[in-house]
Amino acid sequence: MHKAYRQYLDTVDDQAENTISFEEWKERREIESPLFHFWSLTLKLELIILIFVRSLREGNFNLYKDSLTMLIPWFFALDHPNYARWLPIHVRDMFALDTIAPSIATEFESGHFVVRKTRSKFSAIDIAHVHEQNNKLVKGEGGVIGLTENASPLLRWIVWSRSGTCGQ
Repeated sequence: MHKAYRQYLDTVDDQAENTISFEEWKERREIESPLFHFWSLTLKLELIILIFVRSLREGNFNLYKDSLTMLIPWFFALDHPNYARWLPIHVRDMFALDTIAPSIATEFESGHFVVRKTRSKFSAIDIAHVHEQNNKLVKGEGGVIGLTENASPLLRWIVWSRSGTCGQ
């Protein structure tokens, strides 16, 4: 989008009074072109989602709360009633943690609202994601399914899973 704006600036005379700001140019383009408006909205949503992912990967609780706040109107606009109904309540609860449960707020602000399976930076994942990964291990090939009828193999699998990838 900035590249297109620079092209616009190249076409305008060098007189300062003829040029408009990027924001004004973008607003005009959105009014003039429905396709431009669509892609502008799409870019805006994708950037918010990337900010949300960044908040999880970094374990940045303040960014997490802010990104969820930015996402709320999108759930209404895109007709996701359950998220539209419950996300504002979740965000309100997260902002209220400082007064309701200060110790939990401190832990979350330290990044303990996500799981780090490795020491690598930018690799934290949300708890639901970890749960799904563990379900895949348990239910997949080599998992516990089919072992529940015999205690000995089940016990071996449990011991292995604690020392293998599942117990990290």
